[in-house]
Amino acid sequence: MYRFLFLVCIGVALACVPPDCKNEDCGTCANACCILQFTFKASTDDVDKLMVDSLKNGGDDGRYTLVNNSDYRPYNMSVKFMLQTIHTTKVHHYNDTQDWLVSEGKEEGTTVVKAFSISNIYGAYCDAGQNYKNLVGFVKGLNVDFKQEAIAGCPPPKE
Repeated sequence: MYRFLFLVCIGVALACVPPDCKNEDCGTCANACCILQFTFKASTDDVDKLMVDSLKNGGDDGRYTLVNNSDYRPYNMSVKFMLQTIHTTKVHHYNDTQDWLVSEGKEEGTTVVKAFSISNIYGAYCDAGQNYKNLVGFVKGLNVDFKQEAIAGCPPPKE
């Protein structure tokens, strides 16, 4: 049993390939996870379209899969779209799940995306920064300006 857990920890430690691997999470969601919020100067429709178009090509690294994209606009809710994706890591090919909430921002003409990533492997107590990379890498790949805010997990590295 301990041998298995040791191997899982070693495998997870080697899973994230730089850049953007410095914000390691150790068990915030019991398993390793990351929650970030991104703000864009664009409409919710435009941001959702950018995300879906990117996902059709596998995202920034070609290893994202769109599981679902739900349109909440007919229900007059604050959230306009909800997406779920799976990202496969480059090393060891682990899968992580991401959930994305696309809502109107407080300032007119802005969109806020609340993003969550969690490791899909039992025992991923520390993720070597992979969940942070899953979110930031994808958003950087959209090639639009954004502001980022950490909500939970994936703290910045200690200097």
